[in-house]
Amino acid sequence: MAVFQHPDMPKSIAGIPGLNHWNFLFLNVFLSWLINRNKQKLTWEMPLHINTILIFYYFFIFAGVLRYFDDMTGISDLHAVYGWESMGSLTAVNEYLINCVKWVVPAMIIFDGCRNRQQYNFAVITLSLMFIFLALQVIKAMSFGSLIMSGDGLQRKAIKVISSNVGFHRVNISMIMSGAFWAVFCLKELVSVKKFLFIIIPACISIFLAMAMTGGRMGYITWLVLGFILCVFRWRKFLLLAPVLAAALFVFAPSTIDRLMQGVTPQTEELAPADFEKEEIDTYTITSGRVISWPVVWWHITEAPFLGYGREAMQNTGITMQIMVEYGEGEVFAHPHNAYLEWILDNGFIGAVPIFLFYFYILKYSWSLFKEKQTAVYVVTGGLCFALVFAFLFASTGSQTFYPREGAVGMWVAIALMLRIYIEREKLRKGLKSELID
Repeated sequence: MAVFQHPDMPKSIAGIPGLNHWNFLFLNVFLSWLINRNKQKLTWEMPLHINTILIFYYFFIFAGVLRYFDDMTGISDLHAVYGWESMGSLTAVNEYLINCVKWVVPAMIIFDGCRNRQQYNFAVITLSLMFIFLALQVIKAMSFGSLIMSGDGLQRKAIKVISSNVGFHRVNISMIMSGAFWAVFCLKELVSVKKFLFIIIPACISIFLAMAMTGGRMGYITWLVLGFILCVFRWRKFLLLAPVLAAALFVFAPSTIDRLMQGVTPQTEELAPADFEKEEIDTYTITSGRVISWPVVWWHITEAPFLGYGREAMQNTGITMQIMVEYGEGEVFAHPHNAYLEWILDNGFIGAVPIFLFYFYILKYSWSLFKEKQTAVYVVTGGLCFALVFAFLFASTGSQTFYPREGAVGMWVAIALMLRIYIEREKLRKGLKSELID
């Protein structure tokens, strides 16, 4: 997963969509799992209410795709007027339906197959390495010089460089790194002080540098909010390092501070005195233009609040074209840049119920594990899952999507591990044996 989106990684063989290295590996692992779980006589232990919620989750994904094919008027208009490339039926099925399942199945395999401590350790280490390898790719692509340029320069370079050299969009990488930092940091509960200093800390620094180089303000804010929550409830002594970190950023990475404050600090001419009483916060700059689309999206939601309009409603309902007509072709909003608005626009408030319930339970269970005081595995797994899911949900107010995609694989794996540990804890509370928990 760390190199899957890299431009040098072949996406197809002989021009056949879906025929690639990742799918070969996936098929091998999937079939091995099916064969071995039958041999080992494993039973599916996912809680019933989680199973039910996930079924409804995917029901609305499937229904949204059917509605998309039933009415593609808006997509056709964009293609005719602005020359947008139209997606073929086979590609749309692969992207909107098959991939939404494919990126979650590895997590389900890990949930079902992780039954002892060795398997758990492999899963956690591999997940952490994926984040570290992604971070190192970002650092290599951006270079340390990007940390001392202007905030606007950092943003422009990140847009150009990260997508073309790593494969993931910089906003997605920023969100991933903001949660991954604290997820990897939680591993300190499982290792010795020596390993914490010489393995965990360097890994966290690499992830932090990668996050800083993305220029993603939502990632910065997510990292700060998440870190404050985790430290207040468990690691209060690390809050004392906040002033030191802030000073280090001002000295060694001024571009991150400049980028974070864009739209907040008054923009004045060079050497001209600043009249702060006349300056106002630039909401357009702060939200990167999202204030243009959000009101329009919300109005369309109120027109079909219960079931929405189907997949890609932003384009199909004409919202994208409306914004381009009113504000110019430079304002292109193919999606609302808000996962909550996107899902409700596509599937309505009824379709939002299983989504919100699912993530509510995941946060609740992961936090209950994180608060445990005696068993390190509980703390690590709960904190790891809470960090990645909270980062995703918080960042979803300005980007992301609830439709499973490549960038969410790590989060889904963390959810699977958390549910496995949660179930093992319940077994122990009932007096049953667990091979995973010491």
